[in-house]
This record gives sequence, C-alpha cells and structure tokens, in this order.
Amino acid sequence: MLKSPRLGRYLVAAVLLALVASCSRPPAPESAIPPTTAPSAELATEPPLAEQIAAVEAGRSTQILVAESPLTDDDLAAMAELTGLTDLLVDHPESRITAVGIAHLARLPALSHLRIRGSGIDDAAIDEIVQLNSLLVLNLPRGSFTDAGLARLAELPELVQLRFHSPAVTDAGIAEFAKFPSLLRLHLIDVQISDAGLSAVAAMPELETLYIDGGNLSDKAWDDFFAKRKQVGYVHVHINQHHHDRDPDKHEH
Repeated sequence: MLKSPRLGRYLVAAVLLALVASCSRPPAPESAIPPTTAPSAELATEPPLAEQIAAVEAGRSTQILVAESPLTDDDLAAMAELTGLTDLLVDHPESRITAVGIAHLARLPALSHLRIRGSGIDDAAIDEIVQLNSLLVLNLPRGSFTDAGLARLAELPELVQLRFHSPAVTDAGIAEFAKFPSLLRLHLIDVQISDAGLSAVAAMPELETLYIDGGNLSDKAWDDFFAKRKQVGYVHVHINQHHHDRDPDKHEH
C-alpha cells in the first residue's frame, strides 16, 4: 500500500490528468505561439505576482499563475520559501527562466506542476529541475536542452506527464524514455522524432497517451507502433492535434 503522502500526490496527478485528458477541444500547439506575443492589457485579470505570493504564504492558495507579464530568475527567488506551492505556471512567452531561477525552487516540497512557456530551459536548467522530486507534471514548450538533458529527467521519480519542445532533442534522447519510471502521458512539440524514435516510444510500458506535433514519421513506423502496442498496452494517440486514424478511441472533435 502507498504511504499517505505519496498517495496524496497520486490523487493530485489523477486530477491533473483528468483536466487535460478530454479531447473535446484540443489546445493549439504552443510552439505556434510567436515568442513576442504578449497578452493585451485590456484582458488583464490576474492578481499581481506579489499578491499571489502573499496568498500562498497565508495558505489561501497553492498556485501561482502569471501570464500577463514576463518573469525572470529574480521573481522565482521571491518564491523560495513557499512550501505550500503546488502549481507554478509561468505562462508569459517572454519570460526567461534559467538554472539560477530554478535553483530557488529546490526547497518547495509540494511543487507538483511546473510549466514554463518562456525561454532559458537548457541543460543547466534541467540539472536544477531534476532536484524537484515532487514533480508530477512538467511542461516546457520552448526548451533548448539536449538529449543529455532529456535523459536526466528520468531522475524525477514520480513524473507522470511531460510536454516539451527542444530543437536539440533527437531520436537518441527519445530512446531514453525507456528509463522513465512513471511516465504516463507524453507530448512532443516539433521534436526531431523519426521512425527509430517512435519505435522507442512504442516500447514504453506505462505510456497511456501520446501527442506528437510535427515529426517525420512514415506509415510503416505507425503500423509497427500499433502492432507493438497490442502487446505492450493501449495508447491514445493524437497527431498534430487530431486523433490518429488507427486510434481505437478516436472520435470527432
């Protein structure tokens, strides 16, 4: 039987997965968002960062969501003592968060969901992210890490969902997914995956959902993928935000 703290985190994971599992309105690929796009001031509705930090400190909230202004490493330094923070969502595309900023999150034992839609997430930043052992969901749609950095993410013991883009990741890095102990949901955004990489993904025993935007995959590779999954286990598959024709659970959006 799971110990209660870990059970609690798995319940959180179940809620997070349920929130993103619906196929009724698939999100637009984040890689398509221009990096200079900033939200309109007329649409500004979120509380200022200082107010959100204060709410977490007071126990009134467990989430920080910033989409209307870019954040930097200094902003993450202000979160270093927020032990009740579970969700950190850095959604402004002009944010720049590096290893220096991620290091400030190392003392946050409840952090389970990290999303950084800005730049700066290279191999050095990944070295800091793998210190966040409580992470369940990681979303890095504008990463710049290499195959070596991707391989290090296997050190996150409870990671169940990974969504990322990085132009430096190749099939060699994708082959490392076999070493990820808990990964259930994978979303590759314009990653250099070819037939060999898809073959490696097909062998992931725990995988339940696969999204691929872009890539260079042949029909033969998909035939082999679904044939292998008959032995390994069913996977729900989306390609470029649409159900794959071979997905047995496909339906109209």
